[in-house]
Amino acid sequence: MRRFIVGFLATIGTLVLLAIVAGAAFFASGPFSPKPLPQQMVLSLDLRSLPPETTSTGLLSGGLFGSPRDIIETVQLLWQAADDPRVVGLYVEIGDEAGGLARVQELRQAIAHFRGKGKFAVGFAESLGSGGNHVADYYLAAALEQIWLQPSGGFGVTGIAVETPFLKGGLDKLGVKVEGGKRYEYKSAPDSFTETGYARPARENLQQLIDSLFGQFVADVARDRKMEAGQLRRLIDNAPLESEQARRDGLVDKIGYRADALEDVYQRANGKRELVTLAEYAGDEARPQTRGEVIALVRASGAIMSGGGRSSPLEDEAAANAEDVVEALENASQAKDVRAIVLRIDSPGGTYPAADAIADAVGRARAAGKPVIVSMGDVAASGGYLAAVRGDVIVAQPTTITASIGVFSIWPMAQELLTSLGINVERVSVGRNAGMHSTFQPPSPAQRAAVNRELDVIYAAFTAQVAEFRNLDSNRIDAAARGRVFSGVDAKRAGLVDELGGLQLALNIAKAKAGVDEGRKVEIRRYPNDGDRLQRVLDHLFKLAGVSTAPSLGMPREVREALAKFGVAARPGNVRLPPLPPLWR
Repeated sequence: MRRFIVGFLATIGTLVLLAIVAGAAFFASGPFSPKPLPQQMVLSLDLRSLPPETTSTGLLSGGLFGSPRDIIETVQLLWQAADDPRVVGLYVEIGDEAGGLARVQELRQAIAHFRGKGKFAVGFAESLGSGGNHVADYYLAAALEQIWLQPSGGFGVTGIAVETPFLKGGLDKLGVKVEGGKRYEYKSAPDSFTETGYARPARENLQQLIDSLFGQFVADVARDRKMEAGQLRRLIDNAPLESEQARRDGLVDKIGYRADALEDVYQRANGKRELVTLAEYAGDEARPQTRGEVIALVRASGAIMSGGGRSSPLEDEAAANAEDVVEALENASQAKDVRAIVLRIDSPGGTYPAADAIADAVGRARAAGKPVIVSMGDVAASGGYLAAVRGDVIVAQPTTITASIGVFSIWPMAQELLTSLGINVERVSVGRNAGMHSTFQPPSPAQRAAVNRELDVIYAAFTAQVAEFRNLDSNRIDAAARGRVFSGVDAKRAGLVDELGGLQLALNIAKAKAGVDEGRKVEIRRYPNDGDRLQRVLDHLFKLAGVSTAPSLGMPREVREALAKFGVAARPGNVRLPPLPPLWR
């Protein structure tokens, strides 16, 4: 009976989704379709929450009711707007203090290109850096021509702070121990469970990372605000500051409320008192279109894992399914009109076999004659770096968090806790090492030795791949590995990254590698296509109904475009600083 009810509800849900598709197509093409945009306009961009690397596909969080545009689409729209003579300026709402710095740099580069076309860019912030431990909002604001700050908000940009909880003392009191190991001393992810504080190598590495990130921030902002780097550091060391003091010190340009900033924007736009949102601009067919040679875009976002996807269509996709990424690379490499592939990676790592499968697929795509250019997002570390290592060229933002070439394996062992509670767990097994990762009984010396052998084998294979495909000798690979984490700048010095820049640079390199003339435009084709999103939702619904394979419902381009106007085109994303989640299992 339960199976029947679930199947019935899933069928109803499928019909509802199909009705939504039809309704979206009707509204997009019928009397409620977007009106033509004015011949002179100012774009409005809300960056109080930075665009994610990829947006949610969970039904409740974005699948049915729309979701924000991802960073790639946002940047591409800004590049199109820069070439659109109808767009005269940009108004930006600022406020995301904790955004990933690599995504901030993507936006800064797009804004710089926009301003380079002679167009103005004005931003408003209620406050700047009020959290006191990150710099993302002001880093973004500094790329704008003019910064407005609310009088009551203040300037609280004080630097970058990282705090890591160490749980070992509390776990010891509970009678919980953590078994396992790591390779090697800089692989700090498991230290939260195995140490009572930062080990010296981990502290040094983390300090080096945030020094690099903060140094880039200071250099770029000082150049933007036309002041000396030392002066900017002194001002930040004296923060927090009142709004008026921040203006006098040259950190912002104007003090006022949102209405004041908008009034300034309207005057710059010759008195036109209307803003065009990025969503409205995205739905305008008259904007400059990118048609030409095809460059495939494949993305690996989230922890890299093997096997099936979500158990429910209501959940977000929190991982990069290696099978999906491999299939996307294979399809792109076999498409005759695809000239090159850009592999976009935003991942803190994952399982070794899953990351290795993606690395192998990159090598196979290159063998099929398709150049593969890797573009790194906020983080491409551990398994995220392994997935990138076979690319023709690796491009990272200067603030991308990358490398972490190492491995660990940990699991909790709660025998003492259970004993203190009067709980006895007995085991019946066959095989000498059966149950060696048990939560209830400690491993034997032979089993601990087996775990260490496994770690040694994986570390040797990982470093061998990096050494081979990055052409590093034993000394250089040892200096770049052992679990060290680098910024993009330091990774380039270590030989782990080829170029510093964003998606646009990766596309330009892909064009050059594919022999496409520099002046020709390219069309970015996503693999898998965003139109497959409804199919994935239907797959989950049919799975709930007990049907193993859902019927294929490929959507026409017109329907996909209609859905896109309602925000139904997305992927998952996340932000991490510092890179201290479990990077390997």
